[in-house]
Amino acid sequence: AVIIASPLPAAGGFSVLRALRLVRAFRLSSVMPDLRKVVEALLRAIPGMGAVIAVLGLMFYVSAVMATKFFSESNPERFGSLGESAFALFQVMTLEGWATDVALPVMEFHPWAWIFFLVFIVLTSFAVLNLFIAIIVDSLQAKHFDEEEARDLEADADRDRLHAEIAQMRTEMAELTAAVQRSLGEGSSASIAEKDADKSE
Repeated sequence: AVIIASPLPAAGGFSVLRALRLVRAFRLSSVMPDLRKVVEALLRAIPGMGAVIAVLGLMFYVSAVMATKFFSESNPERFGSLGESAFALFQVMTLEGWATDVALPVMEFHPWAWIFFLVFIVLTSFAVLNLFIAIIVDSLQAKHFDEEEARDLEADADRDRLHAEIAQMRTEMAELTAAVQRSLGEGSSASIAEKDADKSE
């Protein structure tokens, strides 16, 4: 549908959606088991990652409001509005030039501002973002444990099936042994009766 719609004159920017064909590269996951495990673990981690993103967004909102209240008058180019404050705090979170571009200009008017930025970095870069790693690792471990449990259940089922087959074979062996003994007993009694008949004659 994307390919058909892209040549149309009214499609406009939708022609860029042709790049979505690159998603077909994920079909490699069906060929490579390790890649499939990682992709499945990432998909299983999405709900937990959504919760972490919600917490991170809440922290960004609260911090952006505080930064706008504190620094909007002294640094309006960075903290003049809520959106600008959020963008500046995102730069602080990524640790990309946060000291020279953001913190030091603010500290010229507010010497205590380093406390605000350090607390924000610790809460976002070192705490919340590491939760993403923890969730993904936990998802990978859960996937690994599920596979081990499935293998153990399959092994238990095979063992139970073997026990049942062995018990059935023992029963059949016992029945065959009893049948052989009965046939041997009947044959010996018949031969004894024939010998007695010969003697009486």
